Amino acid sequence: MARKNPRRNISRIETKSDAGKVYGGWEVRIQRRGVKSEKFFGDRRYGGKRKSLAAAKTFRDEIEASTEKYTVKDLAAVPSSRNKSGVVGVRLHKQKDIRGDFEYHYWYWVAQWTDASGKRKTKAFSIHQHGDEEAYKLACQAREDGIAEAGR
Repeated sequence: MARKNPRRNISRIETKSDAGKVYGGWEVRIQRRGVKSEKFFGDRRYGGKRKSLAAAKTFRDEIEASTEKYTVKDLAAVPSSRNKSGVVGVRLHKQKDIRGDFEYHYWYWVAQWTDASGKRKTKAFSIHQHGDEEAYKLACQAREDGIAEAGR
């Protein structure tokens, strides 16, 4: 399993005054279950870079401990606001092919899911070959079949 980034959700911010003095601190920005939390930890207030970073990490860890993250299964069931197909894991894809002076566009409905071993699977259905409605139905069915095969 991959190690967590010790500075995840923490960014360094520094600004220079007109007199040339540098002021800085650490900003924590984290979102859990739709609730955003952010706080700035200035070096001067906390007694230096290391102490302000330690305070920022403590704040971040408290937020993580007190709120529950979405699971992958939870996220897979919620359509993104960017989803235009209405079905999670199904999207419209435009492929551009340039040959010399000519540019061709091919449209596909694409289904994506994660199999039982955690690998992402993708299957595309050509609108030119199947028609828009049929390609969409095939993509939706391919995703359903893939999820069922994965046991989810």
